[in-house]
Amino acid sequence: MSSQVEVPGRLYSSEEPAAGASSRAIEDSPGSQPAGAQLAERVLSTIGEILRAPAAVARRCRAERDLPALVATALGVIALGSGVFGGVVGSMRGGAQIPFAAVKMPLVILVTLALCGPAFQVIAAVFGRPWSLRTVVAMVLSAGARASLVQLALAPALWLFIDCGASYHAVKLVAVIGYGLAGLAGLGVLMRGLGDGPGKWITFAAFVGLYLLAGGQTAWILRPYLGRPESKTVPFLTREKEGGLADAVWTSMGAVLGGPGRRTGPQ
Repeated sequence: MSSQVEVPGRLYSSEEPAAGASSRAIEDSPGSQPAGAQLAERVLSTIGEILRAPAAVARRCRAERDLPALVATALGVIALGSGVFGGVVGSMRGGAQIPFAAVKMPLVILVTLALCGPAFQVIAAVFGRPWSLRTVVAMVLSAGARASLVQLALAPALWLFIDCGASYHAVKLVAVIGYGLAGLAGLGVLMRGLGDGPGKWITFAAFVGLYLLAGGQTAWILRPYLGRPESKTVPFLTREKEGGLADAVWTSMGAVLGGPGRRTGPQ
């Protein structure tokens, strides 16, 4: 025999749950999250995995598991993290240099990865790791995303350094160091992706050499990022052809340490 439950405006039997109770149960159900909340949770989970578990990300890439979501998240992280870091670097000069540097810094990473990706695949295959192009693309983008997350973490400290009145050459050196640390964090994904086996360190050394060569040249072509404070114009790209990245860093080191420091084009 069923009993009745009185709800204003309607009677329900004990065998027929009230609509309010049913809707509350559905709302409390874990699978009833809105699509936007589920997407945000997946993105944040992937970002945390890229930052804290590079080995798991490398295994995911090799297994080709849910790569579209990983690639999309990595691209967004590169745009955000590296863009913020570039904007902070450009704040040394201010004005249009801020959006210029914010656009160019992610471009450096993406162009470098685009140049290195096919070569990475060939090198890995030569040393006994026949990865598919999907695996290589996902792995190098994950490496770029991890580097961008480190850049995002370093951006406040760099901004404080600039705000405290650091010199042009000092800011340039600190920015280069920060960029280098971020690159090392990104290479950690590739190193773990190689796994165990013969030729691991030779392959990794080849990766590092190629990445430094392509990344350094790309960064030099897309300069300036800081822009000299005394410059009257803010070019998106400089036309200066002399010197090079190593020469510019050496000049800034000389200026910071009290050496002669030859003046180079805008960077």
